[in-house]
Amino acid sequence: MKRFAVTVAAFVCLVGCATPPDKIAGVPNAGPCTQADRERLALLTNQQNKAATGDALGVFLIGVPMSSMSGGDHETEIAVLKGRCGPPKT
Repeated sequence: MKRFAVTVAAFVCLVGCATPPDKIAGVPNAGPCTQADRERLALLTNQQNKAATGDALGVFLIGVPMSSMSGGDHETEIAVLKGRCGPPKT
């Protein structure tokens, strides 16, 4: 029973981790893509990369995705901006 509880806890922690920005699909929307949108997408992509890395490290060290729990996950806004502007140019 203890092994099952540990497995379930690990699964819950992994599901709650921030998604890397390159794995986030765009959500189609009708808004025009502005320069501010492109800049915001680049900023959020950088922050999302840091959140995904921080979550992976947090789960490895203490079993908790700290970045996602502290509001560092911007998946929804990235999906909307990608739908409007396409993937960020690197």
